Amino acid sequence: MWLVFTVLLYVAAVVVTLAVILDYFYRRLRLNSRSKRNPTQKYIESHSIARYYFCALMQAVYMSPGVFYPSIPSDKLTYVDPASPEGRQGVTGKFYPSKDEKINTKECYMRFKELEMYKKVIGYRGDPCKIPPLWMSSYFNKAILSLGSSEFSRARILGMVHLRQRVTIFQDLTPLMRGHFSVSFLNEEYKMTRRGLENTVRTRVWGPNDILMWEALVSGLSVSPKRDKTKKPPPPKVDFTIYREVEIQASSNTGMLIAQATEDYQPQHLTWWTAKMVGFRSPIAHGLWSMAVAVDRIMDKEKESFQDQYPLHIDVQFKRPLVLPGTALLQYDKPKESSSLTNFKMVKPGSLTPILIGHMHTGESLQE
Repeated sequence: MWLVFTVLLYVAAVVVTLAVILDYFYRRLRLNSRSKRNPTQKYIESHSIARYYFCALMQAVYMSPGVFYPSIPSDKLTYVDPASPEGRQGVTGKFYPSKDEKINTKECYMRFKELEMYKKVIGYRGDPCKIPPLWMSSYFNKAILSLGSSEFSRARILGMVHLRQRVTIFQDLTPLMRGHFSVSFLNEEYKMTRRGLENTVRTRVWGPNDILMWEALVSGLSVSPKRDKTKKPPPPKVDFTIYREVEIQASSNTGMLIAQATEDYQPQHLTWWTAKMVGFRSPIAHGLWSMAVAVDRIMDKEKESFQDQYPLHIDVQFKRPLVLPGTALLQYDKPKESSSLTNFKMVKPGSLTPILIGHMHTGESLQE
């Protein structure tokens, strides 16, 4: 009995020591906290897969249902009327975080090697001397991990569901290839919903002379293990007359290739065994890959409506995953003459189940 007790004591000591060491390194690697900020560009521009997974997995432990589930104290929530439009969609409360939950990074530079990889994997058909509209999203993967693993984070990065992406390109992005630029990342809003915690962040790219050139609003969901499974009312159907249809092919290595280009190494996109680790039977395509391909094909087919037209607004809601390898159909209507407004959706062949739905247009922003 004494021998068993001694062995268990040694095992416990080793586990505690290992936990303390891991916790120490995790705290050192937190890139944004109240006590330490790191404004240098290298943290946004480059990071290893090992660091990504270490931070993400440690964060998953810290935020596991048994330790901490992402939530907002009820006294900080702004109540949402169940009869309101948002309330009917399952939102129960809102919280606006402090302005401290922000990352500003100056003197970023274009990653030309990764940019070429990105163009290749999305099958870019635009001007080879220009930057694809959604490429700048890749500069914020590190920032998302930074805030996600910070001491005031309320959302989980691993397992987060990408809900919506709204992007505005204010002008031609080519000047970003000739010098440095700045990026900013702001935690803008949290919503408590019946499904879990929804987080919206605002990302921006500032060019020469601090001119705002690119902006995106990104919404994600940390799903609650005890979520209310009552189905929310479906949003109004987006119906339009199909003007053109394009077949989209996604190969089995699409997830790995886009990860190497954008440094977004979420396990569900890489291989079948990493996907199984987070509950998927097969790897699925990055939502931003599907979005980028859809936008690129429309801009290629409708050059008269979209080529060199700014500002360009793109709004996409992600509905279902595209399993790799896989095929999808991109359908869109004819661009309107005044604003080039084009509704589009990517669907699964046969069932026509939507993978994503969205619209894009030029000129003034549409009021929601």
